[in-house]
Amino acid sequence: MATTRLSDVIYGPLFLPTTIQRIAQLSRIRNSPIVSTDAELQRFANGPGDLVQMPFWNDLTGNSNVSTDDPAQTATPNKLTQGQDMARKIRRNNGWQSANLVASMLAEDPLDAVAQLIAEYWVREEQRIMGEQMRGVFASAGMAGNVLDVASEDGAVSPVNLDAEIAANAYALLGEYGTTLSAVLMHSRVFYNLRAARAIEKFKDPATGLDFDMWDDKIVYVSDQCPREAGTTSGFKYTSYLFGNGAIGYAEATGEGGPKKPVEIDSVAAAGNGEGVETVWYRRHWVMHPRGVSFSGTPASASGVTDAELANGANWTRVYDPKLVRMVAVVTNG
Repeated sequence: MATTRLSDVIYGPLFLPTTIQRIAQLSRIRNSPIVSTDAELQRFANGPGDLVQMPFWNDLTGNSNVSTDDPAQTATPNKLTQGQDMARKIRRNNGWQSANLVASMLAEDPLDAVAQLIAEYWVREEQRIMGEQMRGVFASAGMAGNVLDVASEDGAVSPVNLDAEIAANAYALLGEYGTTLSAVLMHSRVFYNLRAARAIEKFKDPATGLDFDMWDDKIVYVSDQCPREAGTTSGFKYTSYLFGNGAIGYAEATGEGGPKKPVEIDSVAAAGNGEGVETVWYRRHWVMHPRGVSFSGTPASASGVTDAELANGANWTRVYDPKLVRMVAVVTNG
């Protein structure tokens, strides 16, 4: 009987688009209003190099002139100014040997099964890396005004849990723009506390058919990548993130900006004492950037930015007005 091998299943022209599609379908974050894509960001991502530069026009300021009929009075026009938002491409890869995918070989459609397994892995990675970015962004000095910390350091005795009143104070950090916040990313402990309080509602998106949890009219996403830190005396402090539509820009890099070989099979005939071992390597380059907070640091390696560098607040600089950065962090005990 013929044996199905990785090289039979993972054929680049078929496998790569299948997996990319699965990743996009499975990622609840990327299917949310939090994440947006546009042609300009995609063009930058597809270009060569590591740095993604995103110039923007600053908002118009100043009061209007009072019109007169005096020809001697001359108005002075204001000038348009630009700012610069910068992101770094995230370059990651991982490999799996066929021994780890044996069960998939028994599937009715091996291509679909292996693509699903690898897609699920990358969805988890995207979410984990986004968590590191959020740590860094809200640890930066320029984002201090977008953080509401109401947690008790003695959380076991006098916990302060997330509720509608605290949320209202968090929205107020953005002033009139607080009404644009549409989603919240929270730790599972915070989520279960809200569910126990009967504050979580169910919602079905008519466009995608996906079921979502809702809280305070916000779509809820749950991730234990959200920070959980021990209090000074007892208990824990949890950070939740509130987002407006399009707060995160996303683009999958292809062409010159993407990996030269996104999918590659490595076959070692001598391994396994001559039985042979096959490994599939999957490589991705993508941009996932919080709009309005520039990654101004310089990675230690030219090959790519690390998790630790993304989580370092010193590497991030706010370039938008604080109220126009569509993100707020809230720290509570649950």
